Amino acid sequence: MSLPNEPSAWQVESSDVFMPIYYKGDLAGFFKREYADEIIKFLNQDEVLKKALKLACTDLVKATGGDSKQVKYKIRKYIKISERPKYGTRAIALLLSERQKTLDLSSQEFAKFCDTFKVSPSELNNIYAGEVIDDSLLSPLSRILGISKEQLQEVRDGAEE
Repeated sequence: MSLPNEPSAWQVESSDVFMPIYYKGDLAGFFKREYADEIIKFLNQDEVLKKALKLACTDLVKATGGDSKQVKYKIRKYIKISERPKYGTRAIALLLSERQKTLDLSSQEFAKFCDTFKVSPSELNNIYAGEVIDDSLLSPLSRILGISKEQLQEVRDGAEE
């Protein structure tokens, strides 16, 4: 039993209109009318991009004289390198690039900025090149990025699962 002024957990909103969305003839779900068109547009665009990637990989394999079995491998490879890295040196390099954009600094200015935190331009270039990040750089990098040393170490080494 609920108190008189306390809202109920379950409610009915009869003024909301939901539209059914279908995927290949099967009901996928219901969305509010104002969102349905955008969602369908996005999902159809995603399908077109997947088809384009498959065609491009097929053309690449044909052009290089490869076997048609390599197409799926190429698709997975390109999707993997296109995803935002969550862990490792690539992830830290991306965080550094984002920090540079946030600070609105040129590459040269950002290198000088990092040097003031004891990360030399050559060490910075090594990070961008994907080389392993030494433990001694974790503290200065954490100050540059504005995150804790432990968070940065987790990004570098990967999360414990």
